[in-house]
Amino acid sequence: MVDFSAVIENLKDIGFYDVFLPFILVYVIVLGVLEKSGIFQKSDGDKQSRSINMVISFVFGLFVVASIQTVKYIQSLITNIVVFIVFILVVLILMGFIFGKDYFKHLFEGADGKVRKGIVWTVAGVVLAVAISVLFMILGIWNWLGDKLDGAGSGIDWTSTIVVLAIIGILVWVTKSSD
Repeated sequence: MVDFSAVIENLKDIGFYDVFLPFILVYVIVLGVLEKSGIFQKSDGDKQSRSINMVISFVFGLFVVASIQTVKYIQSLITNIVVFIVFILVVLILMGFIFGKDYFKHLFEGADGKVRKGIVWTVAGVVLAVAISVLFMILGIWNWLGDKLDGAGSGIDWTSTIVVLAIIGILVWVTKSSD
């Protein structure tokens, strides 16, 4: 019988998660961006530009895995993205269970069939705010900002104050834009 936890530990021991996966991820993303942008492409189907893109992607991948801190950022970012995706999936499952299969139509469209732009922008803003918050958490900006604000000596819990003010601002903006 296969012990999957032992397999995972063996992969961890040989550096699969610290070297191979970050390298492949960066290589594929950089290659995709270079291929899509066509920066080095002279004509359609140019084999030389494909080789150049592959070499540049390879070098980027090697630079990333050479920096332990960068690999840790990527691992933390991927982990947080997966947790966020699972959260969104659970919310969508619950919404489908509660509202039925056409809940997106009811949520994002009005009675006249037009898209409710205020709700779409609000959802996009929340997703962007969560993404930026996760990035700040990974980079340690929240801790640094908290230390700076706590160092002011005012005794005010600035984090909760900023969150409450941001929520009030978003609510004011949403109610203003839905008119």
